[in-house]
Amino acid sequence: MLPLALCGGVVSGGEARAQAADEPATQLDEVVVTGSLIPRANAASPVETLGRAELERRAVLDASALPSLSPANSGSEWQVDQLGQPQTSGTSQFNLRNLGLGSTLVLVDGRRSAVSAAAATDGSTFVDVGTLVPLIALERIDILKDGASATYGSDAVAGVVNLITRRRVDGVEARVRHAAAAGTGETALEAVGGGRWLGGDLVLAGAVFHRESLGSDDRDFTQAATYDFAPWAAVTSYGQPGSYFRPSTGGFAPDPDCDDPAFDKAFRTSASDPFCRLDYSDFFDLAAEEDRAQAWASWRGALTPAVQLRLQAGWARTETTVRQSPSLPILAGSPVVPASHPDNPFREGVGFRGRLLGAEAGASTADFAYDTRRAAAELDGGWGGGWRWNVAAAVSRQTAAYDKPDVIGSAFADALRGLGGRDCDPGTGQPGQGGCLYFNPFGSAQLGTGTANPASLIEDLTGSTGLRGASSLATLDGLVAGPAAEGDWGALDVAVGAQARRSAFRQDWSELANAGELLTAGLSPDFGGSQTAAAVFGEARLTLGERLEAQLGARYEREAGAGSLSPKAAAALHLTDRLTLRASWAEGFRSPSVFVREGAQASQPSVFDGGAFVFVNTVTRGDPDLKPERSETWTLGAVWRPFDGAVVSLDGWRFDYRNLVVKAPAQPLIDQARADDAAGLSGTEAQRRVRRDATGALSLVELDFINAASIETSGVDLAARLDRRTRRGRVWASTQWTWVHSYEVRLTADAPPVSGVGSTNLSNIGRSLPRLRGEAEIGWARDGWSIAALAHHVSGYRNDRAGIPDPDIGSQLTFDLVGETALGPDLTATLGVRNVADRDPPLAQFALGYDPIVADPRGRVVFVSLSRRF
Repeated sequence: MLPLALCGGVVSGGEARAQAADEPATQLDEVVVTGSLIPRANAASPVETLGRAELERRAVLDASALPSLSPANSGSEWQVDQLGQPQTSGTSQFNLRNLGLGSTLVLVDGRRSAVSAAAATDGSTFVDVGTLVPLIALERIDILKDGASATYGSDAVAGVVNLITRRRVDGVEARVRHAAAAGTGETALEAVGGGRWLGGDLVLAGAVFHRESLGSDDRDFTQAATYDFAPWAAVTSYGQPGSYFRPSTGGFAPDPDCDDPAFDKAFRTSASDPFCRLDYSDFFDLAAEEDRAQAWASWRGALTPAVQLRLQAGWARTETTVRQSPSLPILAGSPVVPASHPDNPFREGVGFRGRLLGAEAGASTADFAYDTRRAAAELDGGWGGGWRWNVAAAVSRQTAAYDKPDVIGSAFADALRGLGGRDCDPGTGQPGQGGCLYFNPFGSAQLGTGTANPASLIEDLTGSTGLRGASSLATLDGLVAGPAAEGDWGALDVAVGAQARRSAFRQDWSELANAGELLTAGLSPDFGGSQTAAAVFGEARLTLGERLEAQLGARYEREAGAGSLSPKAAAALHLTDRLTLRASWAEGFRSPSVFVREGAQASQPSVFDGGAFVFVNTVTRGDPDLKPERSETWTLGAVWRPFDGAVVSLDGWRFDYRNLVVKAPAQPLIDQARADDAAGLSGTEAQRRVRRDATGALSLVELDFINAASIETSGVDLAARLDRRTRRGRVWASTQWTWVHSYEVRLTADAPPVSGVGSTNLSNIGRSLPRLRGEAEIGWARDGWSIAALAHHVSGYRNDRAGIPDPDIGSQLTFDLVGETALGPDLTATLGVRNVADRDPPLAQFALGYDPIVADPRGRVVFVSLSRRF
C-alpha cells in the first residue's frame, strides 16, 4: 500500500498515481485534507481554497495581503493604520467572521506558529501571516470556515487557515514582480528551487520585498482641508502653537501667534475659538515603507521503506518605518508654564495643551522590526492493514522591536521652569542660567520673537517607548489513524492523538515607559509569562456506501489551569452524483492568552469628550483568573455539480461566541463618568477610573481585560466556479460572496444586544463589517495566452463613530484586468491593473477620510511579473 502522510490536524493522502517499481516512496501526488484527522477527502466541512494562480491574478506581492482575499474575512489589520494600529504596524492577521484577530487559527502544513510579539490595541494576540512562508513556496491556502477546536484545539473558534507549502520542485524558478500606484510602489524578488538530495525531496525558497511609503499628503481624500477642517477630520486641539488654560478666566486661550501665517497648519475655527488647532493630515502613512526578507527550506525523504522524515525551517525579517505627526500630543495632563517664564504672555501660570513640535518640524517616524523563526520535524510510518502513525515537533519564535519618540514628562516640566538641558541639575541650578535652559512652548520660539529652542534641548526632552518583545511556541504531537472496519456496507476510520504545547510571551519597555514618564504613551510596565497546554483528541469517520459520510470528533484540552471539551459532528449526504448536502455542529473554545492574563497595555484610543474628538491615555491590566472563551457553531450547506467543470456551493453558518475576553471600552466609561458628574455624584466606579487634570482634560482611563462580551453572528457563503475547455481555448468563471445576516454584540451578559452588521463597530468590540462582500472573475486562455477580468464589491455600511454628522459609508465596486503570456518555453510575463477606474475609497468620517480596515487607499495599481524556469 502506498504510504500516506499524517500531519497532525492535516492529513496527506488519497489519490496517488501509479508507482513504478524503481520510484522512491516519497514521490506522491498528495491530497491534503484540512479539517480532519482521517486521510480521506472531507466533504462535510466548507473549505475555501486559493491556489498559486489565484494569488498571481490578484496582484498579491506579499503574504501580508492574504487576509484581504477571502470574503469571509473582515476586520483584519493588514494595512497600515498608525492611528488605529500604533503598536502592530507591519503585521497582518486573519479575522474570519469578524470574531477577533486571535480567533482564527493559522497553520503552516498543519503546524502551529508562535503569535506575534506585539499585541493589537484591543489586546488581541495573533499569528503574523506575512512572516510565515514566502509566497513562491506556497502551493495553496485552505480556509476552513467552521469551528474546528475538536480537531485543532484552542484558537480555532472561527475557523482555520492552513498555508500548504510546495512538496516538490524540480529545478529553479525565479520571479520578479512590481506594482506601482501614484506615490508608491512595491517590488518582490523571489526564487524557489529543489531536487533530489540525500534520497529525499529538497525545496529551498527565498524572497525579498520592498514597499515605498505612500503618505497621506499624496491623496486629496485624506486632507482635512477637503472637508473644511471638520472636527471629525485629521485636526486636533492639541497643536503647536498650543492653547493654555488660564486659572484667572477658568477657560482656555489660544497662543497669541496662532493666526500668524508662518504656521500654515495651525488654525482656529473662528475668532472666538479658544484652541489653537493643528491640521495633521499631511503626516501619516497610508502605506508604510517596509522591507522584508524570507527564507524557507524543507526536506522530505524515507528513512526506511516504512518510515518517512520531514523537516522544515523558515526565517523572516520585517522592518517597517511609519510616519506620524511631528510630535505626539501631550495627553497626560496639562504641564504648567509658570508666570516667571520669560516668554509667557499671560502673566500667570497656565496649563499647556499641545505638543512639543509643530508642523514646521515635519513628520516624525516610528520604527518596527520583527524577526520570526520556525522549525518542524515529523516522522511518519505505517503498520499493516493501512494504519499510520505520526510524531511531530515544532518550535517557533518572534521577537519585536518598537521605537516611537515621545516627550519625557519630568524633563519637560523642568524645561518649562527653566531647568532643562543636559548640563543642568534641576535640584541646584538656577532657571535660565548657566547650563539651565527654558523650553519655549509659545509660537514666539518659531517666529524668532522669543527664546529659541535649540535642537539639543529638543533631543533632551525626547525619549522612546523602546519595546522589546518576544513570543515563542513549542509543540509536540502524536497521532495514530487507520481503518477500524471495512466491508460492503462501507468503512469506519478512526484517529486518536495527543498534543502538548508551551507558549511564552514577554514585553520589556524602556525605563521611561515603565515609569510612566512618556506624556503620550503613558504607563507601560514590563511583564512576562508562560503557559502549557495538553490535549487528547479523537475522530471517527463513517462511510456508508457511496452516499453518506459522518464525522464525529472530540478534544479535551487543558491550558492555563482550565479544561475544555470540544465535540464536533458533521455529515455529508450525496443525494446524487451531482448534489451533496452537508452539515456540521461544533463547540469550541479559546484559552486566555499570556498577554491578557499576565500583561498590561497602554493605548491611546480616540474618544469623544466635551464636544470634541481627543486621544486619551488608557492602561489595561490583565487578570490571571480569566476564563476560556466558548463557542457553538452550526453550518448547513449544499454542493451542486450541474455538469463536468462546474460547481456551486451554498453554506449557511451561525456562530454563538460567549465569554469573550475583551478590553473594557473607554468611551462608555467616560460617558458614565460625565453623567455621574452631572448628577452630582462622587466616588462612583466610573469617576474613580476616569482621571482629569486641573483643566478638566482627560489624563488617564484605567481599564481591565474582562470576560464579558458575546457575539452571535450568522450568514451565508455562496461560491460558484465554471472551468471548461473548448475548441477556442479554456474558459473559466468564478464568484464567491459572503452575506452577513446578523452580528449581535453584547458588551456584558446583561446588556442589550447591539447590531453590528453593516457598521464600523467603533462603539463595541467588533470591527468594520459590511453586510455583503464578494468578487467575480471571468477568464480565457489559449496557446500560452490568458486574460482575466475581476470585479470586487463591498456593500455600503454605517459609521458609528460618535459625534459625526454623516454616518453613511458608500459601497465599493472596483475592476481588475490581468493578462499573461509565455514569452518562451520557460519565461512567462504577467501584466495587470487593479482598480482600473482609479476609484478613491468611499468617504468615511474617520480622521483620514476613509476606513483603513475595509478600503485600499492606493487607487489604481499597475503590476507586472516575469517568471523564469531554469
